[in-house]
Amino acid sequence: MSRKFGNRAIGASRTARLAAALPLALAAFAANATVVYSNLQDPLPGNLPSLGYQATSTTEFGDHIQFAAGPRKLDSVTITMSNWALESSYGTGGSGYTHDLTFNIYNYVNDTAAGSLIASNTINTLIPWRPEADTSCPGGTAWRSADGTCYNGLAFNVTFDFSAQNVVLPDDIVFGLAFNTQSYGNNPTGASGPYNSLNYALVSASPSVGTDVNSDTLFWNTSWAGGRSPGVGTNGVFGVDTNWTGYVPAARFDASAVPEPATLALVGLGLLGLAGMRRKA
Repeated sequence: MSRKFGNRAIGASRTARLAAALPLALAAFAANATVVYSNLQDPLPGNLPSLGYQATSTTEFGDHIQFAAGPRKLDSVTITMSNWALESSYGTGGSGYTHDLTFNIYNYVNDTAAGSLIASNTINTLIPWRPEADTSCPGGTAWRSADGTCYNGLAFNVTFDFSAQNVVLPDDIVFGLAFNTQSYGNNPTGASGPYNSLNYALVSASPSVGTDVNSDTLFWNTSWAGGRSPGVGTNGVFGVDTNWTGYVPAARFDASAVPEPATLALVGLGLLGLAGMRRKA
């Protein structure tokens, strides 16, 4: 009985060691995430120029970019948004409200429309309220940041986790952010809400990593005829629009190396060994 118990104890010990080692090996791939494109502002200012989806009849808005040399397995995408809604206007309490945001990644084919969808991620995320107005600001409706600057909106970052989707990125893509407002989006809410004051932030600085293919053109799906360049970006099509020089959507893409087949095979053997030890225990 003691010998059998001893064997079971040894088996359990080996199983525990292997079970602990395998997640570490797998986590090593994700731990080495590299920025392959970024024009995010760091530190983030109180607010940035932005595109309001309700105000411009927008369903989706984004850009055509190229990634820097490096890994291509997508881990995450971080974007900057701008919220102009005040808690006092809606009386819901708390630090903000939640809303669904969808980040899409497409193949680039041409400037007529985005290519086939590579990946999509929808998250329900917290949108922080813009601070209340400071009457000492010009007009009395803006808020004053710690540096003394007055802003009408609040800039904040949102991250989409793509690590579980095993997306391998091509060298260049089209990306787009989509969300619903009262009157626009894939499924308009039909009701007024703070999301009518939610915008995608724009930056004028060139990317610190990667390339913005043409800073004068962006991808846009809008039904606002007055906002589109003539003959471009017809309603219902996520296609190119011109005359955007100095304003591109803020985004950062983090990627990690695609595991080599030999490494994956070793991990697989380890999992088989773990299963065998559990059967013997």
